[in-house]
Amino acid sequence: MDSPFAAQRPSRSDLVFVAAYWLVVAPILLVQYRAENHASAWQVLPEVAGTVVLDTATVALLLGGLLPLLLGRRRGLGLALLPVFVGLSGAAYFYLYDYLIGKPHAISAGRILFAAVQHAQSYGLLAVLLTGKRYFEAQNRVLLLQKAQTESELRALKAQLDPHFLFNNLHVLHMLIGQDAAVAGHYLGCFANLYRYLLRHRDADFVTLAEELQFLDDYVYLLRHRFGAAYAFETTLAPGLDPARLHTVPGTLQILIENALKHNSGDDDDPLAISLFVSPQSLRVRNPQRPKHTRPEPGGTGLRNLQERYRLLAGQPVQIDNSAASFAVTVPLLHQVPGQ
Repeated sequence: MDSPFAAQRPSRSDLVFVAAYWLVVAPILLVQYRAENHASAWQVLPEVAGTVVLDTATVALLLGGLLPLLLGRRRGLGLALLPVFVGLSGAAYFYLYDYLIGKPHAISAGRILFAAVQHAQSYGLLAVLLTGKRYFEAQNRVLLLQKAQTESELRALKAQLDPHFLFNNLHVLHMLIGQDAAVAGHYLGCFANLYRYLLRHRDADFVTLAEELQFLDDYVYLLRHRFGAAYAFETTLAPGLDPARLHTVPGTLQILIENALKHNSGDDDDPLAISLFVSPQSLRVRNPQRPKHTRPEPGGTGLRNLQERYRLLAGQPVQIDNSAASFAVTVPLLHQVPGQ
Protein backbone atom coordinates (compact mmCIF):
# COMPACT_ATOMS: atom_id res chain seq x y z
CA MET A 1 0.00 0.00 0.00
CA ASP A 2 1.36 3.41 -0.98
CA SER A 3 2.28 5.75 1.84
CA PRO A 4 0.77 9.25 2.04
CA PHE A 5 4.26 10.61 1.18
CA ALA A 6 4.68 8.57 -2.02
CA ALA A 7 4.75 10.50 -5.29
CA GLN A 8 1.21 10.66 -6.64
CA ARG A 9 -0.93 12.77 -8.87
CA PRO A 10 -3.34 15.14 -7.14
CA SER A 11 -6.67 13.43 -6.70
CA ARG A 12 -10.02 15.08 -7.25
CA SER A 13 -10.48 15.29 -3.48
CA ASP A 14 -7.07 17.02 -3.21
CA LEU A 15 -8.19 19.70 -5.69
CA VAL A 16 -11.49 20.17 -3.86
CA PHE A 17 -9.62 20.42 -0.55
CA VAL A 18 -7.22 23.07 -1.90
CA ALA A 19 -10.09 25.07 -3.40
CA ALA A 20 -11.98 24.96 -0.09
CA TYR A 21 -8.81 26.01 1.77
CA TRP A 22 -8.35 29.12 -0.38
CA LEU A 23 -12.04 30.01 -0.18
CA VAL A 24 -11.50 30.34 3.56
CA VAL A 25 -7.96 31.74 3.63
CA ALA A 26 -8.01 34.15 0.65
CA PRO A 27 -10.54 36.58 2.25
CA ILE A 28 -8.42 36.59 5.42
CA LEU A 29 -5.32 37.44 3.35
CA LEU A 30 -7.25 40.20 1.61
CA VAL A 31 -8.07 41.85 4.94
CA GLN A 32 -4.49 41.34 6.21
CA TYR A 33 -2.85 42.82 3.10
CA ARG A 34 -5.21 45.80 3.12
CA ALA A 35 -4.24 46.58 6.72
CA GLU A 36 -0.52 46.11 6.07
CA ASN A 37 -0.41 48.23 2.89
CA HIS A 38 -3.16 50.73 3.79
CA ALA A 39 -4.68 50.04 0.38
CA SER A 40 -8.01 49.17 -1.13
CA ALA A 41 -9.17 45.65 -1.86
CA TRP A 42 -8.60 46.12 -5.61
CA GLN A 43 -5.03 47.26 -5.03
CA VAL A 44 -4.03 44.20 -2.99
CA LEU A 45 -6.04 41.70 -5.04
CA PRO A 46 -3.01 40.88 -7.31
CA GLU A 47 -0.96 40.19 -4.18
CA VAL A 48 -3.63 37.79 -2.87
CA ALA A 49 -3.88 36.05 -6.26
CA GLY A 50 -0.10 35.77 -6.41
CA THR A 51 -0.04 34.20 -2.96
CA VAL A 52 -2.68 31.64 -3.93
CA VAL A 53 -0.84 30.64 -7.12
CA LEU A 54 2.66 30.62 -5.61
CA ASP A 55 1.74 28.74 -2.42
CA THR A 56 -0.32 26.15 -4.30
CA ALA A 57 2.50 25.52 -6.80
CA THR A 58 5.06 25.29 -3.98
CA VAL A 59 2.97 22.75 -2.04
CA ALA A 60 2.49 20.72 -5.22
CA LEU A 61 6.27 20.59 -5.78
CA LEU A 62 6.93 19.81 -2.12
CA LEU A 63 4.41 16.99 -1.70
CA GLY A 64 4.58 15.70 -5.25
CA GLY A 65 8.34 15.69 -5.71
CA LEU A 66 10.72 16.71 -2.95
CA LEU A 67 9.13 15.04 0.10
CA PRO A 68 8.75 11.60 -1.57
CA LEU A 69 12.44 11.76 -2.52
CA LEU A 70 13.56 12.72 1.00
CA LEU A 71 11.48 9.95 2.61
CA GLY A 72 12.02 7.32 -0.07
CA ARG A 73 14.89 5.34 -1.50
CA ARG A 74 16.32 8.30 -3.45
CA ARG A 75 17.08 10.32 -0.34
CA GLY A 76 20.43 11.49 -1.71
CA LEU A 77 18.80 13.13 -4.70
CA GLY A 78 16.23 14.72 -2.41
CA LEU A 79 18.95 16.20 -0.19
CA ALA A 80 20.76 17.53 -3.26
CA LEU A 81 17.58 19.20 -4.52
CA LEU A 82 16.62 20.65 -1.12
CA PRO A 83 18.86 23.76 -1.42
CA VAL A 84 17.54 24.31 -4.95
CA PHE A 85 13.96 24.12 -3.67
CA VAL A 86 14.70 26.54 -0.81
CA GLY A 87 16.47 28.96 -3.15
CA LEU A 88 13.72 28.94 -5.76
CA SER A 89 11.05 29.28 -3.07
CA GLY A 90 12.80 32.29 -1.53
CA ALA A 91 13.47 33.91 -4.89
CA ALA A 92 9.87 33.53 -6.01
CA TYR A 93 8.60 34.97 -2.72
CA PHE A 94 11.14 37.81 -2.91
CA TYR A 95 10.12 38.84 -6.42
CA LEU A 96 6.41 38.48 -5.70
CA TYR A 97 6.32 40.69 -2.62
CA ASP A 98 9.00 43.18 -3.65
CA TYR A 99 9.00 43.60 -7.41
CA LEU A 100 5.35 42.70 -8.02
CA ILE A 101 4.06 45.35 -5.61
CA GLY A 102 6.62 47.93 -6.72
CA LYS A 103 9.12 47.84 -3.84
CA PRO A 104 12.35 46.61 -5.45
CA HIS A 105 15.31 45.78 -3.21
CA ALA A 106 18.76 44.49 -4.03
CA ILE A 107 18.74 40.72 -4.10
CA SER A 108 21.20 38.83 -1.89
CA ALA A 109 21.67 35.36 -0.41
CA GLY A 110 20.53 36.63 2.98
CA ARG A 111 17.36 38.13 1.58
CA ILE A 112 16.64 34.93 -0.39
CA LEU A 113 17.01 32.84 2.78
CA PHE A 114 14.84 35.21 4.78
CA ALA A 115 12.22 35.16 2.02
CA ALA A 116 12.31 31.32 1.97
CA VAL A 117 11.57 31.24 5.71
CA GLN A 118 8.71 33.70 5.35
CA HIS A 119 7.37 31.75 2.39
CA ALA A 120 7.43 28.53 4.43
CA GLN A 121 5.21 30.22 6.97
CA SER A 122 2.85 31.20 4.16
CA TYR A 123 2.41 27.76 2.50
CA GLY A 124 3.15 25.65 5.60
CA LEU A 125 -0.43 25.39 6.84
CA LEU A 126 -1.71 24.20 3.45
CA ALA A 127 1.12 21.64 3.22
CA VAL A 128 0.44 20.30 6.72
CA LEU A 129 -3.32 20.06 6.19
CA LEU A 130 -2.98 18.38 2.78
CA THR A 131 -0.42 15.91 4.16
CA GLY A 132 -2.73 15.10 7.05
CA LYS A 133 -5.62 14.55 4.66
CA ARG A 134 -3.56 12.14 2.55
CA TYR A 135 -2.36 10.33 5.67
CA PHE A 136 -5.88 9.65 6.92
CA GLU A 137 -7.00 8.63 3.43
CA ALA A 138 -4.07 6.20 3.23
CA GLN A 139 -4.96 4.72 6.62
CA ASN A 140 -8.57 4.33 5.52
CA ARG A 141 -7.44 2.57 2.32
CA VAL A 142 -5.31 0.20 4.41
CA LEU A 143 -8.32 -0.71 6.56
CA LEU A 144 -10.57 -1.21 3.53
CA LEU A 145 -7.90 -3.29 1.78
CA GLN A 146 -7.39 -5.45 4.85
CA LYS A 147 -11.13 -6.06 4.94
CA ALA A 148 -11.25 -6.92 1.24
CA GLN A 149 -8.24 -9.22 1.50
CA THR A 150 -9.72 -10.96 4.54
CA GLU A 151 -12.98 -11.53 2.66
CA SER A 152 -11.01 -12.79 -0.34
CA GLU A 153 -8.96 -15.19 1.80
CA LEU A 154 -12.12 -16.51 3.45
CA ARG A 155 -13.72 -16.96 0.06
CA ALA A 156 -10.61 -18.75 -1.28
CA LEU A 157 -10.51 -20.97 1.79
CA LYS A 158 -14.19 -21.77 1.37
CA ALA A 159 -13.57 -22.66 -2.27
CA GLN A 160 -10.65 -24.87 -1.32
CA LEU A 161 -12.70 -26.70 1.29
CA ASP A 162 -16.04 -26.62 -0.57
CA PRO A 163 -17.29 -30.21 -0.25
CA HIS A 164 -19.27 -29.94 -3.51
CA PHE A 165 -16.17 -28.87 -5.42
CA LEU A 166 -14.09 -31.65 -3.87
CA PHE A 167 -16.82 -34.28 -4.35
CA ASN A 168 -17.43 -33.37 -7.99
CA ASN A 169 -13.75 -33.47 -8.90
CA LEU A 170 -13.06 -36.64 -6.94
CA HIS A 171 -16.07 -38.26 -8.58
CA VAL A 172 -14.72 -37.33 -12.03
CA LEU A 173 -11.29 -38.62 -11.02
CA HIS A 174 -12.79 -41.92 -9.83
CA MET A 175 -14.52 -42.40 -13.19
CA LEU A 176 -11.37 -41.55 -15.15
CA ILE A 177 -9.27 -44.03 -13.18
CA GLY A 178 -11.53 -46.84 -14.39
CA GLN A 179 -11.52 -45.56 -17.98
CA ASP A 180 -8.05 -44.21 -18.74
CA ALA A 181 -5.23 -44.18 -16.22
CA ALA A 182 -3.16 -41.68 -18.26
CA VAL A 183 -6.01 -39.14 -18.45
CA ALA A 184 -6.72 -39.70 -14.75
CA GLY A 185 -3.08 -38.95 -13.94
CA HIS A 186 -3.19 -35.71 -15.93
CA TYR A 187 -6.47 -34.75 -14.29
CA LEU A 188 -4.98 -35.34 -10.85
CA GLY A 189 -1.96 -33.21 -11.79
CA CYS A 190 -4.19 -30.29 -12.83
CA PHE A 191 -6.23 -30.71 -9.66
CA ALA A 192 -3.05 -30.54 -7.54
CA ASN A 193 -1.74 -27.54 -9.53
CA LEU A 194 -4.96 -25.66 -8.86
CA TYR A 195 -4.73 -26.10 -5.09
CA ARG A 196 -0.99 -25.42 -5.09
CA TYR A 197 -1.60 -22.12 -6.87
CA LEU A 198 -4.35 -21.08 -4.46
CA LEU A 199 -2.21 -21.88 -1.42
CA ARG A 200 0.97 -20.28 -2.78
CA HIS A 201 -0.67 -17.00 -3.74
CA ARG A 202 -3.42 -16.64 -1.12
CA ASP A 203 -1.51 -13.78 0.61
CA ALA A 204 -0.16 -12.15 -2.59
CA ASP A 205 -1.51 -8.85 -3.89
CA PHE A 206 -0.45 -9.50 -7.49
CA VAL A 207 0.76 -12.35 -9.70
CA THR A 208 1.98 -12.34 -13.28
CA LEU A 209 -0.59 -12.84 -15.98
CA ALA A 210 1.42 -15.86 -17.13
CA GLU A 211 0.79 -17.58 -13.77
CA GLU A 212 -2.89 -16.69 -13.86
CA LEU A 213 -3.25 -18.08 -17.40
CA GLN A 214 -1.54 -21.32 -16.37
CA PHE A 215 -4.01 -21.59 -13.50
CA LEU A 216 -6.84 -21.01 -15.98
CA ASP A 217 -5.61 -23.85 -18.19
CA ASP A 218 -5.73 -26.28 -15.25
CA TYR A 219 -9.08 -24.96 -14.07
CA VAL A 220 -10.70 -25.18 -17.50
CA TYR A 221 -9.36 -28.73 -17.92
CA LEU A 222 -11.23 -29.76 -14.77
CA LEU A 223 -14.39 -27.98 -15.89
CA ARG A 224 -14.38 -29.66 -19.29
CA HIS A 225 -14.25 -33.09 -17.69
CA ARG A 226 -17.02 -32.13 -15.31
CA PHE A 227 -19.42 -30.41 -17.75
CA GLY A 228 -18.35 -31.99 -21.01
CA ALA A 229 -18.97 -29.72 -24.01
CA ALA A 230 -21.63 -27.62 -22.29
CA TYR A 231 -19.23 -24.68 -22.02
CA ALA A 232 -16.76 -23.57 -24.68
CA PHE A 233 -13.70 -21.62 -23.55
CA GLU A 234 -11.60 -19.49 -25.87
CA THR A 235 -8.52 -17.42 -24.96
CA THR A 236 -7.07 -14.79 -27.31
CA LEU A 237 -3.89 -12.81 -26.62
CA ALA A 238 -3.05 -9.62 -28.48
CA PRO A 239 -0.11 -10.06 -30.92
CA GLY A 240 3.28 -9.59 -29.29
CA LEU A 241 1.87 -9.63 -25.76
CA ASP A 242 4.18 -11.04 -23.04
CA PRO A 243 2.07 -12.35 -20.11
CA ALA A 244 5.15 -12.53 -17.87
CA ARG A 245 5.43 -8.71 -17.94
CA LEU A 246 1.84 -8.03 -16.91
CA HIS A 247 0.28 -8.42 -13.47
CA THR A 248 -3.17 -9.10 -12.09
CA VAL A 249 -4.83 -9.90 -8.78
CA PRO A 250 -4.60 -13.67 -8.09
CA GLY A 251 -7.83 -15.58 -8.61
CA THR A 252 -9.24 -13.00 -11.04
CA LEU A 253 -9.96 -15.48 -13.82
CA GLN A 254 -11.42 -18.05 -11.44
CA ILE A 255 -13.92 -15.48 -10.15
CA LEU A 256 -14.92 -14.41 -13.68
CA ILE A 257 -15.31 -17.98 -14.99
CA GLU A 258 -17.22 -19.07 -11.87
CA ASN A 259 -19.58 -16.12 -12.30
CA ALA A 260 -20.33 -17.09 -15.91
CA LEU A 261 -21.01 -20.73 -15.00
CA LYS A 262 -23.10 -19.84 -11.96
CA HIS A 263 -25.57 -17.64 -13.80
CA ASN A 264 -25.72 -19.18 -17.28
CA SER A 265 -26.70 -22.58 -18.65
CA GLY A 266 -25.03 -24.54 -21.41
CA ASP A 267 -25.49 -27.91 -23.04
CA ASP A 268 -23.53 -30.18 -25.35
CA ASP A 269 -25.65 -29.30 -28.39
CA ASP A 270 -25.48 -25.55 -27.81
CA PRO A 271 -22.46 -24.75 -25.61
CA LEU A 272 -22.15 -21.43 -23.84
CA ALA A 273 -19.20 -19.54 -25.34
CA ILE A 274 -16.99 -17.95 -22.70
CA SER A 275 -14.27 -15.86 -24.32
CA LEU A 276 -11.18 -14.25 -22.80
CA PHE A 277 -9.36 -11.51 -24.69
CA VAL A 278 -6.12 -10.09 -23.31
CA SER A 279 -4.67 -6.77 -24.47
CA PRO A 280 -1.63 -4.95 -23.06
CA GLN A 281 -3.99 -2.82 -20.91
CA SER A 282 -6.68 -5.24 -19.75
CA LEU A 283 -8.28 -8.67 -19.85
CA ARG A 284 -11.92 -9.10 -20.79
CA VAL A 285 -14.16 -12.10 -20.11
CA ARG A 286 -17.42 -12.19 -22.07
CA ASN A 287 -20.32 -14.61 -22.37
CA PRO A 288 -23.84 -14.51 -23.86
CA GLN A 289 -26.71 -14.04 -21.44
CA ARG A 290 -28.37 -17.42 -21.01
CA PRO A 291 -29.93 -17.43 -17.51
CA LYS A 292 -30.46 -20.76 -15.78
CA HIS A 293 -34.04 -21.93 -15.23
CA THR A 294 -33.33 -22.34 -11.52
CA ARG A 295 -32.25 -19.21 -9.71
CA PRO A 296 -28.61 -19.47 -8.53
CA GLU A 297 -27.72 -19.15 -4.88
CA PRO A 298 -27.58 -15.53 -3.72
CA GLY A 299 -24.10 -14.11 -3.97
CA GLY A 300 -22.36 -11.54 -6.13
CA THR A 301 -19.69 -11.04 -3.49
CA GLY A 302 -16.98 -12.39 -5.79
CA LEU A 303 -17.26 -9.59 -8.35
CA ARG A 304 -17.79 -6.92 -5.69
CA ASN A 305 -14.73 -8.12 -3.82
CA LEU A 306 -12.71 -8.11 -7.05
CA GLN A 307 -13.78 -4.55 -7.82
CA GLU A 308 -12.82 -3.40 -4.33
CA ARG A 309 -9.42 -5.08 -4.45
CA TYR A 310 -8.52 -3.48 -7.79
CA ARG A 311 -9.71 -0.09 -6.57
CA LEU A 312 -7.60 -0.29 -3.43
CA LEU A 313 -4.53 -2.09 -4.80
CA ALA A 314 -4.26 -0.61 -8.26
CA GLY A 315 -6.44 2.50 -8.09
CA GLN A 316 -8.24 1.36 -11.25
CA PRO A 317 -11.83 0.28 -11.84
CA VAL A 318 -13.19 -3.10 -12.94
CA GLN A 319 -15.74 -2.41 -15.69
CA ILE A 320 -18.93 -4.48 -15.94
CA ASP A 321 -21.02 -4.38 -19.13
CA ASN A 322 -24.39 -6.01 -18.57
CA SER A 323 -26.72 -5.97 -21.59
CA ALA A 324 -29.65 -8.16 -22.59
CA ALA A 325 -27.46 -10.05 -25.05
CA SER A 326 -24.17 -10.46 -23.22
CA PHE A 327 -22.28 -9.99 -19.98
CA ALA A 328 -18.65 -8.84 -19.93
CA VAL A 329 -16.13 -7.88 -17.27
CA THR A 330 -12.98 -5.90 -18.11
CA VAL A 331 -10.13 -6.00 -15.59
CA PRO A 332 -7.06 -3.71 -15.81
CA LEU A 333 -3.59 -5.19 -16.18
CA LEU A 334 -0.58 -3.61 -14.53
CA HIS A 335 2.82 -3.26 -16.19
CA GLN A 336 4.42 -2.39 -12.87
CA VAL A 337 3.29 -3.59 -9.45
CA PRO A 338 2.71 -0.72 -6.97
CA GLY A 339 5.49 -0.46 -4.39
CA GLN A 340 8.09 -2.19 -6.58
